[in-house]
Amino acid sequence: LVLILLISEDCPKPGDEVEVHYTGWLKDTGEVFDSSRKRGTPFKFTIGKGQVIKGWDEGVATMHRLERAIFTFHPDYGYGSMGAGAEIPPNSWLKFDIELLSFKPGKPDKWSMTKQEKVAAASACKEKGNAAFKAGDYEEALEQYKEGVDYFEQTGSWTGPDKEDKDKVLLSCYLNMSNTCMKMMDWYAAVDYGKKAVEIDDKSTKAHFRYGAALMEIASYKEAKEQLMIAARADPQNREIRMTLADCKKRSKEALNDEKAAFGAMFGHNLYSEKADVEKPPVHNIAQLPKAWMDIKVGTEEPKRIRFALYSDTVPKTADNFLALCRGDAGKCKSKPEVDLAYKGSTFHRVIKGFMMQGGDFTNGNGTGGESIYGEKFADEGFRDHHTKRGLLSMANSGPNTNGSQFFVTFAPAPHLDGKHVVFGEVIDGEDVLDAVENVPTDAQDKPTVDGGVVIVDCGVE
Repeated sequence: LVLILLISEDCPKPGDEVEVHYTGWLKDTGEVFDSSRKRGTPFKFTIGKGQVIKGWDEGVATMHRLERAIFTFHPDYGYGSMGAGAEIPPNSWLKFDIELLSFKPGKPDKWSMTKQEKVAAASACKEKGNAAFKAGDYEEALEQYKEGVDYFEQTGSWTGPDKEDKDKVLLSCYLNMSNTCMKMMDWYAAVDYGKKAVEIDDKSTKAHFRYGAALMEIASYKEAKEQLMIAARADPQNREIRMTLADCKKRSKEALNDEKAAFGAMFGHNLYSEKADVEKPPVHNIAQLPKAWMDIKVGTEEPKRIRFALYSDTVPKTADNFLALCRGDAGKCKSKPEVDLAYKGSTFHRVIKGFMMQGGDFTNGNGTGGESIYGEKFADEGFRDHHTKRGLLSMANSGPNTNGSQFFVTFAPAPHLDGKHVVFGEVIDGEDVLDAVENVPTDAQDKPTVDGGVVIVDCGVE
């Protein structure tokens, strides 16, 4: 059964990359088991590559751009006798409301491309990104640069001239990605890409400059000055480098007052609450603190539960925000009224082994969105707790007083985040979940690449 609501243009062909919104439910019970609309992020896949169930591959190939259709799939066109976790029992008939938003020729299969073909394809993406950047379309520019980087993901060893060509393109992409993120005021992403550029070529003046400029924006003045000094020594006549270094020194002096040089002691009264400098870490009575839980699905594995204790004794507003988003009873987003203010169904979009797992962007799903129950952003509530161990809950942000819904869980101590991010809870059960997530494969942007991603399939409070 197919109900056509809107038709336009031709249908996608095998090899085309399609972008869709969908809602899926069980035919027999009407129970919804998945929805990209709820997550607020369209789903992309390539026709004919076996990336989705058979019904999707064949059904979407019959659709037209902007068409919206309802499909009913026999179990043989869905998940068959195996089912899919607890949500989709074996031999289930499935219904999907699918809207084909767009389609375009898919990228060549990088596994079948020669090394020079990959270099050429990545270079073309870089040029498209440069054009978008000049036009002021920073999101499109970043997407093109990322696509260029993807050509070199998990594609074997590179040596000799091939490696030189690859590194040249990668360096340009990461430099441009860092600069683009600076324009978008996504400081932490700019730092990440700047660091990757330095790792590729530690002799690159521009790489040290980009990395240092980004570090300055997250108030990591000591590290920023180190990077900017390297750039200044390499190119002492460069006015932009000299001015940025002077600005960094000025900001550092204003923030520290007494010019402390020790790492982790750089958060002065200009940027953060005085509590960050004078208050000792508290001792929490875990038994008396409110608890929340999440059932997290890693790829196609069965969901596993992780439990948190929230530090309502020190940061009650931050704890209440997290608890409400776990309950899912705070209504709709102001920025996207069709999206629930809730973590359920959202993903962990960024995982860095040995560092942290980040999630909570239920509006965009990529680290650029999210919203608190108080509005889009709220102020830092305090920095009494430090990032001293594995399993701490802390707020992700884009600078001082920019807390929303995004959060991260540490995999290890992270003292460089003290005074910058509000620690508001800790894991009390579910270490195996941390282990599973920490070890998922990721791409160049630290996004999990396991089939289905890392998803919060359910959550709540105790």
